[in-house]
Amino acid sequence: ADEHKQKLKQWLWGRQLVDVLHEFPVSIDAEGLLAMLRPMTPRLYSIASSPLVHPGEIHLTVSTVRYRNDRKWRKGVASTFLADRASDVSVPSFVQKSAHFHLPVDGDTPIIMVGPGTGIAPFRGFLHERRARGSKGSNWLFFGERYAATDFYYENEFRQMASDGLLTRLDVAFSRDQAQKIY
Repeated sequence: ADEHKQKLKQWLWGRQLVDVLHEFPVSIDAEGLLAMLRPMTPRLYSIASSPLVHPGEIHLTVSTVRYRNDRKWRKGVASTFLADRASDVSVPSFVQKSAHFHLPVDGDTPIIMVGPGTGIAPFRGFLHERRARGSKGSNWLFFGERYAATDFYYENEFRQMASDGLLTRLDVAFSRDQAQKIY
């Protein structure tokens, strides 16, 4: 019912199917359960590298999902696989092109990049690419995350880019570095 949708949404937050089945047990075999589930959708990550700077390599920026719900520790399927086990096996992948998200053709065109969290990934690649091409356009980067001490991805690299002039301006914000969250 409409009046219970918000309560359900709150209850489901952070829970996985196993939590629901634990709370509301049903008699079903594995085959029947699998038949009811949708296949996992592919996880899409932005490339954080330039082929001119790192030929034959793809760099990704992945934030590992780990949290505790009411019952136990949970983890993200793709992020923890990449963090904990991907170095031991071959990982199938594909590239999904983005027709409208790319650097300007003219390297003298200034760019403004806004990269919250792992959304910083393509902008790292863009900056590597612009440096490799000798682009002269100014580069302004906004970056935000929760904590500066643990979540400032590529901090040293970006600070060096700002110091050597590749980054014309670097603005950062961290929502949890003070008593009250600020967005």
